[in-house]
Amino acid sequence: MDSGSIIEEALEDSPLSPFPQLLNTERPDRVMGNLLEGRMAVLTNGNSSALIAPVNFFSFYQSPEDYNTRALYGSFFRLLRIFSFFVAMSLPAIYIATISFHYELIPLDLVFTVKGSLENVPFPPIVEAFIMVLILELLKEASLRLPSSIAQTIGVVGGLVIGTAIVEASLVSNMMIIVIALTAVSSFVVPSNEMSTTLRILSFPMMIGAAVFGYLGIVFVLVLIVMHLVILESITMPYLIPFAPFKISGLKDVFMRMHQLYLNERPANAKPQKRQRQKAIRNWDSNE
Repeated sequence: MDSGSIIEEALEDSPLSPFPQLLNTERPDRVMGNLLEGRMAVLTNGNSSALIAPVNFFSFYQSPEDYNTRALYGSFFRLLRIFSFFVAMSLPAIYIATISFHYELIPLDLVFTVKGSLENVPFPPIVEAFIMVLILELLKEASLRLPSSIAQTIGVVGGLVIGTAIVEASLVSNMMIIVIALTAVSSFVVPSNEMSTTLRILSFPMMIGAAVFGYLGIVFVLVLIVMHLVILESITMPYLIPFAPFKISGLKDVFMRMHQLYLNERPANAKPQKRQRQKAIRNWDSNE
Protein backbone atom coordinates (compact mmCIF):
# COMPACT_ATOMS: atom_id res chain seq x y z
CA MET A 1 0.00 0.00 0.00
CA ASP A 2 1.27 3.45 -0.91
CA SER A 3 2.14 5.51 2.15
CA GLY A 4 1.40 8.72 0.25
CA SER A 5 -2.24 7.77 -0.29
CA ILE A 6 -2.62 6.96 3.42
CA ILE A 7 -1.26 10.39 4.38
CA GLU A 8 -3.50 12.04 1.78
CA GLU A 9 -6.61 10.41 3.21
CA ALA A 10 -5.55 11.38 6.73
CA LEU A 11 -5.07 15.05 5.78
CA GLU A 12 -8.25 15.51 3.75
CA ASP A 13 -10.93 17.63 5.38
CA SER A 14 -13.73 15.85 3.45
CA PRO A 15 -12.72 12.24 2.67
CA LEU A 16 -16.07 11.47 0.99
CA SER A 17 -15.80 14.33 -1.50
CA PRO A 18 -15.12 13.35 -5.12
CA PHE A 19 -12.79 16.35 -5.49
CA PRO A 20 -9.14 15.91 -4.46
CA GLN A 21 -8.09 18.28 -1.70
CA LEU A 22 -4.34 17.73 -1.99
CA LEU A 23 -2.29 17.99 -5.16
CA ASN A 24 -0.36 14.81 -5.97
CA THR A 25 2.58 15.37 -8.28
CA GLU A 26 5.87 13.75 -9.29
CA ARG A 27 7.34 16.86 -10.89
CA PRO A 28 10.09 18.63 -8.90
CA ASP A 29 9.46 21.93 -10.71
CA ARG A 30 5.80 21.89 -9.66
CA VAL A 31 6.77 21.21 -6.05
CA MET A 32 9.33 24.01 -6.12
CA GLY A 33 6.84 26.48 -7.59
CA ASN A 34 4.27 25.75 -4.88
CA LEU A 35 6.91 26.00 -2.15
CA LEU A 36 7.88 29.44 -3.44
CA GLU A 37 4.23 30.49 -3.16
CA GLY A 38 4.13 29.54 0.52
CA ARG A 39 2.50 26.11 0.35
CA MET A 40 3.82 22.98 1.99
CA ALA A 41 4.95 19.73 0.38
CA VAL A 42 4.71 16.34 2.07
CA LEU A 43 7.39 13.82 1.04
CA THR A 44 7.42 10.19 2.13
CA ASN A 45 10.30 7.73 2.12
CA GLY A 46 10.28 5.45 -0.91
CA ASN A 47 7.56 7.40 -2.71
CA SER A 48 8.35 9.34 -5.87
CA SER A 49 5.36 11.68 -5.55
CA ALA A 50 4.72 14.64 -3.26
CA LEU A 51 1.54 16.00 -1.72
CA ILE A 52 1.03 19.77 -1.93
CA ALA A 53 -1.33 21.63 0.39
CA PRO A 54 -3.32 23.79 0.77
CA VAL A 55 -4.66 23.99 -2.78
CA ASN A 56 -7.78 25.33 -4.43
CA PHE A 57 -9.80 24.11 -7.39
CA PHE A 58 -7.78 26.11 -9.91
CA SER A 59 -4.47 24.64 -8.73
CA PHE A 60 -5.32 21.41 -10.57
CA TYR A 61 -5.58 23.31 -13.88
CA GLN A 62 -2.24 25.07 -13.56
CA SER A 63 0.78 23.43 -15.12
CA PRO A 64 4.51 24.21 -14.93
CA GLU A 65 4.42 24.59 -18.72
CA ASP A 66 2.38 27.78 -18.21
CA TYR A 67 5.46 29.45 -16.73
CA ASN A 68 7.95 27.94 -19.19
CA THR A 69 6.44 29.92 -22.06
CA ARG A 70 5.32 33.50 -22.58
CA ALA A 71 2.39 34.75 -20.52
CA LEU A 72 0.07 34.92 -23.54
CA TYR A 73 0.67 31.30 -24.47
CA GLY A 74 0.35 30.10 -20.89
CA SER A 75 -2.94 31.97 -20.45
CA PHE A 76 -4.37 30.44 -23.63
CA PHE A 77 -3.61 26.87 -22.59
CA ARG A 78 -4.87 27.46 -19.06
CA LEU A 79 -8.18 28.78 -20.37
CA LEU A 80 -8.35 25.75 -22.65
CA ARG A 81 -7.96 23.41 -19.66
CA ILE A 82 -10.68 25.19 -17.67
CA PHE A 83 -12.98 25.00 -20.70
CA SER A 84 -12.26 21.27 -20.91
CA PHE A 85 -13.62 20.92 -17.35
CA PHE A 86 -17.09 21.98 -18.46
CA VAL A 87 -16.91 19.91 -21.65
CA ALA A 88 -15.84 16.71 -19.89
CA MET A 89 -18.49 17.02 -17.20
CA SER A 90 -21.50 18.30 -19.12
CA LEU A 91 -21.21 17.48 -22.85
CA PRO A 92 -22.86 13.99 -22.66
CA ALA A 93 -25.59 15.40 -20.40
CA ILE A 94 -26.28 18.28 -22.79
CA TYR A 95 -26.52 15.87 -25.72
CA ILE A 96 -28.90 13.56 -23.81
CA ALA A 97 -31.11 16.46 -22.70
CA THR A 98 -31.22 17.92 -26.20
CA ILE A 99 -32.13 14.63 -27.87
CA SER A 100 -34.66 13.59 -25.22
CA PHE A 101 -36.41 16.87 -24.31
CA HIS A 102 -35.25 19.82 -26.39
CA TYR A 103 -35.11 18.58 -29.96
CA GLU A 104 -36.30 21.95 -31.25
CA LEU A 105 -32.96 23.54 -30.27
CA ILE A 106 -31.08 21.55 -32.91
CA PRO A 107 -30.57 23.53 -36.15
CA LEU A 108 -32.84 22.35 -38.91
CA ASP A 109 -29.91 21.34 -41.12
CA LEU A 110 -28.70 18.93 -38.43
CA VAL A 111 -32.06 17.45 -37.48
CA PHE A 112 -32.08 14.91 -40.30
CA THR A 113 -28.45 13.93 -39.63
CA VAL A 114 -29.07 13.34 -35.93
CA LYS A 115 -32.39 11.63 -36.59
CA GLY A 116 -30.80 9.32 -39.14
CA SER A 117 -28.11 8.21 -36.71
CA LEU A 118 -30.73 7.43 -34.03
CA GLU A 119 -33.27 5.75 -36.29
CA ASN A 120 -32.16 2.11 -35.82
CA VAL A 121 -30.82 2.39 -32.24
CA PRO A 122 -33.15 0.52 -29.83
CA PHE A 123 -31.84 2.18 -26.64
CA PRO A 124 -32.54 5.65 -25.24
CA PRO A 125 -29.60 8.13 -25.24
CA ILE A 126 -28.85 7.58 -21.52
CA VAL A 127 -28.26 3.86 -22.12
CA GLU A 128 -26.07 4.63 -25.14
CA ALA A 129 -23.97 7.02 -23.06
CA PHE A 130 -23.56 4.54 -20.22
CA ILE A 131 -22.49 1.79 -22.64
CA MET A 132 -19.85 3.97 -24.28
CA VAL A 133 -18.53 5.43 -21.03
CA LEU A 134 -18.18 1.95 -19.49
CA ILE A 135 -16.40 0.65 -22.60
CA LEU A 136 -14.04 3.62 -22.48
CA GLU A 137 -13.24 2.99 -18.82
CA LEU A 138 -12.65 -0.72 -19.53
CA LEU A 139 -10.20 0.12 -22.31
CA LYS A 140 -8.43 2.61 -20.07
CA GLU A 141 -8.06 0.11 -17.23
CA ALA A 142 -6.91 -2.61 -19.63
CA SER A 143 -4.22 -0.34 -21.07
CA LEU A 144 -2.93 0.35 -17.55
CA ARG A 145 -2.63 -3.36 -16.71
CA LEU A 146 -0.96 -4.42 -19.96
CA PRO A 147 2.76 -4.00 -20.70
CA SER A 148 3.59 -0.57 -22.07
CA SER A 149 4.77 -2.03 -25.39
CA ILE A 150 1.26 -3.20 -26.33
CA ALA A 151 -0.97 -1.02 -24.11
CA GLN A 152 -1.15 1.84 -26.61
CA THR A 153 -1.84 -0.53 -29.50
CA ILE A 154 -4.60 -2.31 -27.60
CA GLY A 155 -6.23 1.01 -26.70
CA VAL A 156 -6.26 2.33 -30.26
CA VAL A 157 -7.18 -0.93 -32.00
CA GLY A 158 -9.72 -1.87 -29.33
CA GLY A 159 -11.41 1.51 -29.56
CA LEU A 160 -11.60 1.39 -33.35
CA VAL A 161 -12.81 -2.21 -33.55
CA ILE A 162 -15.36 -1.92 -30.75
CA GLY A 163 -16.57 1.50 -31.91
CA THR A 164 -17.04 0.34 -35.50
CA ALA A 165 -18.73 -2.92 -34.51
CA ILE A 166 -21.10 -1.33 -32.02
CA VAL A 167 -22.23 1.28 -34.56
CA GLU A 168 -22.73 -1.32 -37.30
CA ALA A 169 -24.78 -3.40 -34.87
CA SER A 170 -27.00 -0.32 -34.27
CA LEU A 171 -26.44 -0.43 -30.53
CA VAL A 172 -24.98 3.11 -30.35
CA SER A 173 -25.36 6.04 -32.72
CA ASN A 174 -22.54 7.82 -34.52
CA MET A 175 -23.35 11.06 -32.71
CA MET A 176 -22.92 9.39 -29.32
CA ILE A 177 -19.51 8.07 -30.38
CA ILE A 178 -18.43 11.61 -31.24
CA VAL A 179 -19.79 13.04 -27.98
CA ILE A 180 -18.07 10.43 -25.80
CA ALA A 181 -14.81 10.79 -27.74
CA LEU A 182 -14.79 14.58 -27.20
CA THR A 183 -15.61 14.03 -23.53
CA ALA A 184 -12.71 11.60 -23.11
CA VAL A 185 -10.24 13.92 -24.83
CA SER A 186 -11.39 16.84 -22.66
CA SER A 187 -10.92 14.81 -19.47
CA PHE A 188 -7.37 13.86 -20.48
CA VAL A 189 -6.42 17.54 -20.91
CA VAL A 190 -6.48 18.06 -17.12
CA PRO A 191 -2.89 18.00 -15.71
CA SER A 192 -4.05 16.11 -12.58
CA ASN A 193 -5.05 12.46 -12.96
CA GLU A 194 -7.20 12.63 -9.82
CA MET A 195 -9.20 15.61 -11.12
CA SER A 196 -9.61 13.84 -14.47
CA THR A 197 -11.13 10.85 -12.68
CA THR A 198 -13.41 13.19 -10.72
CA LEU A 199 -14.77 14.64 -13.96
CA ARG A 200 -15.60 11.20 -15.32
CA ILE A 201 -17.38 10.29 -12.09
CA LEU A 202 -19.40 13.51 -12.02
CA SER A 203 -20.56 12.96 -15.59
CA PHE A 204 -22.80 10.08 -14.40
CA PRO A 205 -25.13 12.15 -12.14
CA MET A 206 -25.15 14.84 -14.82
CA MET A 207 -26.34 12.32 -17.42
CA ILE A 208 -28.98 10.92 -15.06
CA GLY A 209 -30.30 14.40 -14.30
CA ALA A 210 -30.40 15.21 -18.02
CA ALA A 211 -32.26 11.98 -18.82
CA VAL A 212 -34.90 12.64 -16.15
CA PHE A 213 -35.47 16.42 -16.28
CA GLY A 214 -33.57 17.68 -19.33
CA TYR A 215 -31.74 20.99 -19.00
CA LEU A 216 -33.44 21.56 -15.65
CA GLY A 217 -31.80 18.40 -14.32
CA ILE A 218 -28.39 19.58 -15.54
CA VAL A 219 -28.82 22.92 -13.77
CA PHE A 220 -29.96 21.17 -10.59
CA VAL A 221 -26.91 18.88 -10.50
CA LEU A 222 -24.58 21.80 -11.29
CA VAL A 223 -26.06 23.78 -8.40
CA LEU A 224 -25.42 20.86 -6.06
CA ILE A 225 -21.81 20.61 -7.27
CA VAL A 226 -21.21 24.36 -6.81
CA MET A 227 -22.75 24.24 -3.32
CA HIS A 228 -20.42 21.38 -2.44
CA LEU A 229 -17.39 23.26 -3.79
CA VAL A 230 -18.30 26.38 -1.81
CA ILE A 231 -18.27 24.53 1.53
CA LEU A 232 -15.27 22.34 0.66
CA GLU A 233 -11.89 23.14 2.23
CA SER A 234 -8.29 22.08 1.77
CA ILE A 235 -6.39 22.26 5.07
CA THR A 236 -8.86 24.94 6.30
CA MET A 237 -8.51 26.94 3.04
CA PRO A 238 -11.70 27.48 0.99
CA TYR A 239 -11.63 25.34 -2.15
CA LEU A 240 -13.08 28.00 -4.47
CA ILE A 241 -10.96 30.90 -3.27
CA PRO A 242 -10.51 33.60 -4.67
CA PHE A 243 -14.17 33.43 -5.80
CA ALA A 244 -15.74 32.13 -2.60
CA PRO A 245 -14.81 34.12 -0.60
CA PHE A 246 -14.15 36.69 -3.28
CA LYS A 247 -10.67 38.25 -3.25
CA ILE A 248 -9.91 40.46 -6.21
CA SER A 249 -6.18 40.41 -5.45
CA GLY A 250 -6.09 36.64 -5.98
CA LEU A 251 -7.39 36.78 -9.56
CA LYS A 252 -4.01 37.63 -11.09
CA ASP A 253 -2.94 34.01 -11.56
CA VAL A 254 -6.22 32.07 -11.86
CA PHE A 255 -7.68 32.12 -15.37
CA MET A 256 -4.85 34.11 -16.91
CA ARG A 257 -1.12 33.61 -16.42
CA MET A 258 -0.01 37.15 -15.66
CA HIS A 259 3.44 38.43 -16.52
CA GLN A 260 6.03 37.95 -13.80
CA LEU A 261 6.44 41.72 -13.46
CA TYR A 262 2.86 41.95 -12.18
CA LEU A 263 3.05 39.02 -9.77
CA ASN A 264 4.58 40.98 -6.92
CA GLU A 265 2.79 39.11 -4.13
CA ARG A 266 2.32 35.49 -3.24
CA PRO A 267 -1.30 34.26 -3.11
CA ALA A 268 -2.87 35.06 0.24
CA ASN A 269 -4.84 31.79 0.29
CA ALA A 270 -1.64 29.84 0.95
CA LYS A 271 -1.00 32.02 4.04
CA PRO A 272 2.74 32.55 3.37
CA GLN A 273 4.92 34.17 6.01
CA LYS A 274 6.09 36.79 3.50
CA ARG A 275 3.55 38.03 0.94
CA GLN A 276 6.04 40.09 -1.07
CA ARG A 277 7.94 38.34 -3.85
CA GLN A 278 11.43 39.25 -4.97
CA LYS A 279 10.92 41.93 -7.60
CA ALA A 280 12.38 41.74 -11.08
CA ILE A 281 14.80 44.61 -11.65
CA ARG A 282 14.87 46.28 -15.05
CA ASN A 283 17.36 49.10 -14.73
CA TRP A 284 19.38 48.71 -17.91
CA ASP A 285 20.08 51.69 -20.09
CA SER A 286 18.41 51.55 -23.50
CA ASN A 287 21.29 53.56 -25.04
CA GLU A 288 23.93 50.98 -24.17
